[in-house]
Amino acid sequence: MDSTSIRDSYDAVADVYAQGFTADLASKPLDRAMLTALSEQVPKDGPVADVGCGPAQVACFLDDLGTPVLGVDVSPGMVKAARERRPGLDVRVGSMLDLPLADGELAGVAAFYSLIHLRPEERPRAYAEFARVLRPGGLVLAAFHAGEEIRRRDSWFDRPVSLDFFALRPEDVADGLVAAGFAMEATLMRGPYPGEADTRRAYLLARRL
Repeated sequence: MDSTSIRDSYDAVADVYAQGFTADLASKPLDRAMLTALSEQVPKDGPVADVGCGPAQVACFLDDLGTPVLGVDVSPGMVKAARERRPGLDVRVGSMLDLPLADGELAGVAAFYSLIHLRPEERPRAYAEFARVLRPGGLVLAAFHAGEEIRRRDSWFDRPVSLDFFALRPEDVADGLVAAGFAMEATLMRGPYPGEADTRRAYLLARRL
C-alpha cells in the first residue's frame, strides 16, 4: 500500500466519513483526557499539528481548548471536509512522511490513528519527521490500535477502497520515537468503547529532546 492508495481511499469516503466521525470524541473520555493533557503541557510558543487530521475532530477539540492548531492530511477530500467543518482552520494537504512544515515550527503533534496505515519500514521516517518539525521540548501524542494484526479493507461505507490497518505494539512505537530523539513521558492503554472495533487502544506521549 502506498500514499496514493491511502489518499484515493480516503478521498472516496471523505463525505460519509466526516458525517460519522466528527463527533466521536464526545463518547471517548480517555481520548479527551489525553488531548487535554497535551494541550496543558505543550510549550506555548507554537502550534500543535493534527497529523492525519481527517475531518479535524482532534484539531477542533484542541482549538476549542484554546490551543493554536493546524491540520495535515494526505487526502484533499478530508482537507476539504475539515475546512468546511471549521472555516478559518489552517488545514494543509501533505504526508506525514514529508510534512509541509518548517524545521522546529511546531510545539506539538497529535497523531490519532494515522500511524496505522504506515508499513513498518515507513514508521521511522514518520518519527523522524515529527522530530524535525518539533522544537526541543515539544510533545507528540500518538494514538493507535495495539497489537500485531493487519486488517485489510477493500470496501468502506459501501465504496471501494484499498487500505491496510496495522495494529502496532506500543513498545515498538516507543522504541521508534526514542530512536528519533524523544523521551517517553506516558503510556495509556484502554479497551474498546461501545460501538468501536474490538481492539485495545494505546496512547503514547513523548517529548522532543
